Amino acid sequence: MRNAVRLITLFVVVAAVSACNGKQADQPAKKAEGGQMVASAPRETGADRELAAAFLAGLKSGDKTKMYQAANLTPELVNSSRDELIHIKQNKMGDARRVECEHVLKISGDVDFFAGKLRKLFPESATVRIVETKEVTTASVQQLVHTVSVTYASKADAVRDKTGKPVKELRLALQQFDYPLQAGKVHEFSFTSQDYEKIAIRDFEVAAYF
Repeated sequence: MRNAVRLITLFVVVAAVSACNGKQADQPAKKAEGGQMVASAPRETGADRELAAAFLAGLKSGDKTKMYQAANLTPELVNSSRDELIHIKQNKMGDARRVECEHVLKISGDVDFFAGKLRKLFPESATVRIVETKEVTTASVQQLVHTVSVTYASKADAVRDKTGKPVKELRLALQQFDYPLQAGKVHEFSFTSQDYEKIAIRDFEVAAYF
């Protein structure tokens, strides 16, 4: 009887290990026709770069409407999301809808904050372009990182680094997160707290000086 129990236990363990291994092998790839395994296709980032460029153009000109459009926000959406959160119990709001509204308000807050704090980095005479976009995926989040080049036309318009030297070209890392919103998406464009702290003390990633 003991031998029979041991055999059954061993069989269950082996089956469980085999199942786990099978699941792990299926995660990073998809089956193609004929049973072959192929890697998932990388994300096409062309449209995302256009949205990020539009957001930066709005930031440069101080036009919050353009920044909202790039993020797929409207003032009406922001106001309604705020109202729903204020009356969360009366609206019988579920967790998914609450998270959507919170994302809308966070993105709106980012627009207000960056439009007020970072305009000095983007004078009208500067040339702003995205030179690279990378997809960064972890277990908990998927995001894009846009490397932004800001080139100043003259020393008079240029920002200065922490040593006082005028910067001809600097680089910034603009993060993009996409969140579901009912039938569509909203886009968060922001700088990490670490990057913003460096900007605040003028510790820039400098590509060229005057």
